[in-house]
Amino acid sequence: MSIWKQFRIFTIILFIACMTIIPVWSLDLDSTVTDTGRSNYSGQSSTVQNTSVKTIDYVSGEAKQVTIDSLPKLPTVPALPKNVNSPTVAPYNGIYSGKIPNEDAITPCNFKVDKLVIDESVVKSKSKTTVAPKSNTKTATTTGKKSKTVLLPKGSQFRVVNKSKISDTLPEGSTIEFRSTQEFKTPYYTIPKNTRFTAKVVDSHSPQITCNGGLVGLRMTSLTLNGYNIPINAGIIKFKTDNIYFSNLKGEHTYWKTTCKKAKWGQKMFTKWSKTSSKLASKGAGVIIAPFPYIGGCILAASSTVSSPVTALLGKGGHLNIPQNVTFTIKLYDDAYVK
Repeated sequence: MSIWKQFRIFTIILFIACMTIIPVWSLDLDSTVTDTGRSNYSGQSSTVQNTSVKTIDYVSGEAKQVTIDSLPKLPTVPALPKNVNSPTVAPYNGIYSGKIPNEDAITPCNFKVDKLVIDESVVKSKSKTTVAPKSNTKTATTTGKKSKTVLLPKGSQFRVVNKSKISDTLPEGSTIEFRSTQEFKTPYYTIPKNTRFTAKVVDSHSPQITCNGGLVGLRMTSLTLNGYNIPINAGIIKFKTDNIYFSNLKGEHTYWKTTCKKAKWGQKMFTKWSKTSSKLASKGAGVIIAPFPYIGGCILAASSTVSSPVTALLGKGGHLNIPQNVTFTIKLYDDAYVK
């Protein structure tokens, strides 16, 4: 006999055995049910026969028999309102006090809302927007207005003129106004003519010895464009057509002039004493002393020429006085961002 036929015969026998044994099991299980259980199952009321239960004292470890009647009864809890889950009614936040209320009494739904949460986005969308009146003035600190910022590269140069006098008597911290004399065009925008540039005096002193002239050091700190005060870092590179170094305007340095003046003093004395020698030589007895004034003039001329480079150091330079509307050229040292 093949394995497959044996498997089919075994399956049939197993099925018949199960169908025969299952009713016997169900009858045996039904006999274990008590009369109380059958009455409850059939829907009839029943009374509890055993009124005592076993409890264990965890301190002593002994088992005790305790009647159900002796156990403490829990108070009944009032029912929740029907609309407790309603979306339009606040949740019930009552606190149970431990007292059993009257069954006929109505239990109010007492609640307290500590904080009222309002969705501001909804309120703003429904509220009417107010339009502020337009103003002709513009400030750099205007809130709510978006402005486009464009790069002004370093190295850019501007021709400007001063609108106030510049002298070495200006104290440090003073401001000087300049105005551009021509447009400055870029691929993205144009800085118009007459744009205001503001400079600050960072160094200043009057003429000093060693023939050093007066000095005014300037730094461009801002330019005003479209009503905005834009900070910049720039300096003066030209005064008229003369090159300016370190953005310092200086008075005349008079060392060489003073040196020539000191040397000319000896030459004047030599010319004067030479004339005296000529007059003495034209007289008979004066020929004897005529050479002495001439020799003295030679000594003074030589000494003044030799000492003039040293004595010139004791002189002072010239004052710095620049009138209004003089042309300057300024250059950006760092990138600036204009609006």
